[in-house]
Amino acid sequence: MPAVNSKAAAGGLGGRTLGAAAAVSLAVVAYSYTQHRRTAAKARKSMAALAAGASTGSMRNLRAANTYTAEEWIEADERERRFDADAPYFAGEPSGVGSDSRRARLDGVFVQQLRALRRIIIPSLGSKEAALIAMQVVFLVLRTWLSVVVAELDGKIVKHLVRGQGRRFLAGLLSWFAIAVPATYTNSMIRFLESKLALAFRTRLTQYVHDLYLGDSLTYYKLQALDARVAHPDQFITTDIARFCAKLASFVSSLGKPALDAVIFNVQLVRGVGLRGTVGMFAMYMATAGLLRACTPAFGRMAAEQAALEGDFRAGHARVVANAEEIAFYRGAPREAEQLRASLRGLLAHARRVARSRVPHVVLEDMVIKYTWSAFGYAACALPFFVGGSSSGTGGGAGARTQRFVTNKRILVNLSDAGGRMMASIKEAMELTGYTARVYALLRALHALRRDDYGPPGAGAYALARAHGLTYSDIDGVRLTGVPIVAPGGDGELLVRPLTWEVRRGEHWLVAGPNGVGKSAVLRVLSGLWPVFAGVVERPEPAEIIYVPQRAYLALGSLRDQLIYPHTHAQMLALGRTDDELREVLAAVHLAYLPAREGGLGARKEWKDVLSGGEKQRINLARVFYHLPRFAVLDEATSAVSADVEGLIYEHAKRLGITLITISHRPALYRHHTYLLRLGVHEPPSETTGSTASSEPGSALTGLSISSAASSEPGSGPPSVSTESWVDDMAASGVLWDVVQLPAAPESPPPPPPLLRPAPSSASTSRIDVARESLADANRVEIEQLRRALAARQARVPALTARLDQVQRELLAAPV
Repeated sequence: MPAVNSKAAAGGLGGRTLGAAAAVSLAVVAYSYTQHRRTAAKARKSMAALAAGASTGSMRNLRAANTYTAEEWIEADERERRFDADAPYFAGEPSGVGSDSRRARLDGVFVQQLRALRRIIIPSLGSKEAALIAMQVVFLVLRTWLSVVVAELDGKIVKHLVRGQGRRFLAGLLSWFAIAVPATYTNSMIRFLESKLALAFRTRLTQYVHDLYLGDSLTYYKLQALDARVAHPDQFITTDIARFCAKLASFVSSLGKPALDAVIFNVQLVRGVGLRGTVGMFAMYMATAGLLRACTPAFGRMAAEQAALEGDFRAGHARVVANAEEIAFYRGAPREAEQLRASLRGLLAHARRVARSRVPHVVLEDMVIKYTWSAFGYAACALPFFVGGSSSGTGGGAGARTQRFVTNKRILVNLSDAGGRMMASIKEAMELTGYTARVYALLRALHALRRDDYGPPGAGAYALARAHGLTYSDIDGVRLTGVPIVAPGGDGELLVRPLTWEVRRGEHWLVAGPNGVGKSAVLRVLSGLWPVFAGVVERPEPAEIIYVPQRAYLALGSLRDQLIYPHTHAQMLALGRTDDELREVLAAVHLAYLPAREGGLGARKEWKDVLSGGEKQRINLARVFYHLPRFAVLDEATSAVSADVEGLIYEHAKRLGITLITISHRPALYRHHTYLLRLGVHEPPSETTGSTASSEPGSALTGLSISSAASSEPGSGPPSVSTESWVDDMAASGVLWDVVQLPAAPESPPPPPPLLRPAPSSASTSRIDVARESLADANRVEIEQLRRALAARQARVPALTARLDQVQRELLAAPV
């Protein structure tokens, strides 16, 4: 009968355990399914709003709204409000990542940083992450309860074995196997929820960083070009965030489970070994924990330094990949290999120091946790049998004493294991501080750059923190009023004296000057990449102006994606645009052959390696004709394009009503522009030559003048100006500048369509003859070069024949 009762009890215990585990599992599945349905519904709603809200009419109307639907505007506004609410938590004196890494340790600053990051990864108690943590706590409690049940069952099995009760012993084994099912499932669910929590943390944190990093405030550019607080931001976003989230998710279970075990097992030990034994063990644990804490190396600082060194090593390889062709031309592989080896040596040396510092720490940790705690625990478990009364000591026979000792020993082993895991979690917490400091430093820099906070002002007059100019994007033109062109960085460098300049619709401007004088700097200030230190910059809405840099950028995707960048194919279709229009755009830049050569508009290739330099620049110009802005700023955008094609492209842009602002030093472009803004003039032109000096305040300082060039020959360019000392002017107080009106180009009929070959006329006969003569001269030169190469090779024939004969004689003379 007792055996039957034991089986019934075991069956009831196993049934309740399985029922609890099944209920929790159903809750997890139901919650996951609900979240999936909500996400799918939101995605369908967003796509429907995008399809319904996108206008199929004018492309310009949609671009004026930045292709945002009403729902997207609401989401963008919510993001900005959230950034404003989070900014105070990431405020403070900006400092470099290195200082944050050196001070990474468990203290109040770490708690403050973790609390700030908690606002991002766990935004509310009703969030998915909070639910995952709650479910993880439930399974942790369940596993601890199962550990207590297993300890009691272990004692009963040994008791039945000592008493020789075979049936009860078998019943205990059945109960053991019954508990194994929910126990293994619980362990699996804890690991599953830990990985799921890490992914949830990373999803929220990475999305938050992307919204800050790739927002409208150009933070991604400022972080690399204007600010030095964060080096290699790609390392922070791709690697450090992932490590931080994984370490934090594991920290929840690695610290929560041992802490919960310590509380529950200590309660069980009070019942088994008494209050004095439990207090003594607790005091011993605290003393040894303090010893381990004092002897633990600075693993947080080491982890942060290793992450920084890995970032440098990765950046070195990325530099080789990005500049492989240039390195190959210079045969610079040995130099690059030496730099990479030096970076690797630093990384490996740091890893060796970390490994050496772990050896004494692991020895001390094992000695304390595995041996000291176990010996003290055995003494505490045996103490009641020697000094206690019959109820807790020697009473109940050998079986009962064995049961109590085995149960207490099993609980003590679990408690020691919990203590060991708590010590290990402290070590993990030290590593977590390093990753927390790096992620917090990244977010603090992003928040600071979002509000144009570059730290305390430096000593120079043009330090970034002293920029106080204004920028407006609401006029039909371009106007700079008293704007100095300053290269940011350190104390700043004044490139061009305060510039007062206005571009109206239909007035095509050319910005020229010597190399290094600051022509591209004007583009960067106008576009908002560089700060406005003084004065006012007024420009059109973002939809009405496009900036084309000299270095062509080709995005990932198809040939179609290159032409419509930054639009997507879905946005292109929503605008009612077709592939036929894209082919017309390609024909306008003389790339009509490209789809047939590359496999169609949908072909996907590594375009930066497939296209030539001129083709890359013409792809960028094709984007201008696709987007059709009112203003286009071209920074040496046709430097790799032939002169004839360049002229046709400029004339086509003017016929489309696009006002051109070109930054170049090529005289051939004068005929396509109305005015010239010259940078680097040594002295302002004299008014006696027909110029009209500006009457604005400060014109004597800026040297503003408008010189008429109507009397000069068409296409001869503007009057020459002495620019020999512009370098001295820049070193002193910035270069001077002036404005010149260019002569009107003679009227010429519009060119024929690019796809048609014009028939030769009498006016072009002389040019054709010249081209034929030039081609004949080139052929003669090439023939002469080939003849010389052939003669040189023929001269080597006797020597090669003699060498062949010698080898044959050596082979015949060699022994078989």
